This record gives sequence, C-alpha cells and structure tokens, in this order.
Amino acid sequence: MSLDYTELLQLFKIFAVSLVLGGFIGLERERKAMRPLGIRSFAFISGIGTLAAYVAETTEMLWVLPAAFLVIGTLIVIGHIGYLDQGRRGLTTELAAVMTFGIGILVQTGPLELAVALGVTTAALLHFKPQLHALADHAGGKHMYAMLQFAMVAFIVLPVLPNEPYGPFNVVNPRNIWLMVVLVSGINLAGYVAYKLIGPQSGGAVAGLLGGMISSTATTFSFARRARSASSFNYVAALAIILATAVTVPRMAIEISIVNQQFLRYAWPALLIVFGASLVPFAYLWFSGRGREDAEMPDVQNPVQLGAALIFGAIYGIVTLAMAAGEYYYGEAGTYLVSVISGLTNVDAITLSSARLAGRGDIPMALAQDVVVIAYLSNLLMKAVLAAIVGNRRLGKIVIASFGLTFVVGLAVIVFM
Repeated sequence: MSLDYTELLQLFKIFAVSLVLGGFIGLERERKAMRPLGIRSFAFISGIGTLAAYVAETTEMLWVLPAAFLVIGTLIVIGHIGYLDQGRRGLTTELAAVMTFGIGILVQTGPLELAVALGVTTAALLHFKPQLHALADHAGGKHMYAMLQFAMVAFIVLPVLPNEPYGPFNVVNPRNIWLMVVLVSGINLAGYVAYKLIGPQSGGAVAGLLGGMISSTATTFSFARRARSASSFNYVAALAIILATAVTVPRMAIEISIVNQQFLRYAWPALLIVFGASLVPFAYLWFSGRGREDAEMPDVQNPVQLGAALIFGAIYGIVTLAMAAGEYYYGEAGTYLVSVISGLTNVDAITLSSARLAGRGDIPMALAQDVVVIAYLSNLLMKAVLAAIVGNRRLGKIVIASFGLTFVVGLAVIVFM
C-alpha cells in the first residue's frame, strides 16, 4: 500500500498525537515513588493502541485489536502483582493505562478532538487526587444533594417533556426551555465544584472569578454587605464585584456557543470589546495594589435547586415569548425594552432567548447582538445600585466609576456595530 505525501503526513500526525497524549498522562505518574508505569510506558500503551487500530482498519484483521489489548492487559496485571509485594495498593495507574490504550485507539478512529479531551481529563483526574479526595470528604449531604438535583434536572425531567412549540408565535417549547435550564444549571454547578475544590480562602480576584461562574448577582450582594460593616474591605469587594460582572461576558459567550454557533461567530467581536472594557478597571485596581488583599469567599449555597430551576425556566419562557411579542407588535423598540427589563434580573435568560430566536430567524442577528449587549449594560446598572445600597457610599462610587467605561463602550458597540 502506497501513501501520498498528504496521507503520510496525516499518519505521522496521528501517531505523534497518540505518543504525546500517552506521555502527558504518564508524566503525572512519573512523580510517584512506586510507579509501575511512567512516561515511556504510557506513551507505548497509547502508541500500541493507535497502531493496533491502524492495522485492524487497513488490513481488516479485526482480531488485532483484542489481541493487542490482551497483551497490554496481561503485562499490566503482571506489573501490578509484582508491586503488591512492595506494599503498593490501588488500581488507579492500571485503570489509567487501560484508558490510555483506548485513547490511542480513538486517536486513529476519531474524533481526534475527543481523544485529546479524554487524555487531558485523564491526566487531570490523576493529578488532582488530593483535591478530589478532599472534595469527597467534605461533600456532605447538601453537596451530594446538589449533584442529585442536577441529575434529576438533566436526566429525568428533560426526556419526558414534549418537543413541540406551543402558544402564540410558536416559540414556547417545553423541552427547549428545560434544556436551557440544564445548561445554566450545569454552568452553575461547575462553578460550585470549582469553589469547593479551591476553598473559601482566596484573593479578591479568585473570589470574583468563581463568583461570576456561580452567580455574579449573589457575589455582588455578599461582598457589598461585608464592605458595609468594614470600610477597609471596599477595594477587595470592588475587585471581586468588577471581575464577577466581567466574567458574565464569557459565560454568555459559552451559552451562545452551545445554542447557536453561527450567532457567536457574528457577535464575538462585540462581546470581546465589551469584555475588554470590563477588565480595564479590574486591571487598574489590581496593578495599583488596591484590592489585592486576601479575601474569603462568602458561603455559597447550592446553585442547583429544583425550585430555582423552575423559576429560571419560567423566566426563560416568559422572556422568549415577550421578545417575540415585542418584535411582532413594536419592532426593535419592544425587543430593546424586554432586554433592559430582563437584564436587570438575569442575563442568562435573555442571552439564550436571543441566540435561539436568531437561530430560528425570528429576529435578525444584529438585533440579537444589541439585545445581548443591552442586557449586560442593564445588569451593570443593577449591580452598581446594589453595591451602593447594600454596601456603602464609597464602594458605590468605586463600582459606578468602574462600570462607567464599560457602559460607554457598550453603547458605542450598540451604535456602531
């Protein structure tokens, strides 16, 4: 069998990726004192998986794959038995080796992106053993309850909902609405898990980053309340509030990418400009040394509650219907009004609604982009007022001044883009 230059180059790329992924996973195991497998072993395992898959595919000798797995499995078992005499316990390394063999196969059969993602995830699971064990040790009833509620939201409620449009304008689809609930709940849960892994002790920047992943509104309220009782906490609170609000933009981009990638390709320059403007005051406070003191994250409640999920689902359905009605009866003015009102409370619902309606062709993409930016600016105003009322006058001035640049840049984006 002869290969042209392009095919040969692709083949070299596949095996290079396989060996690198195996070595990357083995790199973590190399740190262990009693390691039955290391960088070279894992690289060989992934390479053998890719080679076996390639031979089986090109020669149609499918028995090559189980034969290769049998050989690898036998060697792993022999190695494990040998290390039992040295007091080593556990099967994590051996299971990672089996996983690496499968990843090597997937590199050849595809999709390659999935193989890379699984390789990185496997290495991360091996590396973060202490943090994961700590999370499990501290995962009391309420934390496990959060996981179970998300499972209920995602895997029990969603499949039984009808997948048909109802109501006026045919925009209220129960399954689509609940799918958005699952999406937002998943993002909240990811932030919650990250918070539990890192712990409550963190700087204002980390606190703001995690707070923005979970709930920027709750973060603003919590830090403003703490600043009210301790004015020396103003700059730390401002740093956390500004970053938590800025993180809302990439969160919106993630939501749009899942719902409507075409709209994200259209709107990403506007989102990037607004995000950059949001980071300017944060950078000023950070590099000036203000707000860099250690801060403790406020206690974070379970973000995945069935009641909250129902409320968000209702808000999303109402916003979607209101946007369609506003566009139908009042044109762009009605849609803008809905975005302002919705942004005061929650940007997730209006972001997802805009992306989905733009995907259906119910509203132009340019209008959807303006709606998303307006909702974010409306949310800025709400958080500035919240910081001033719940916090103190000084905190309110800092936050309002910090949001001023972002607000002006956002208006410019709406007018000129």
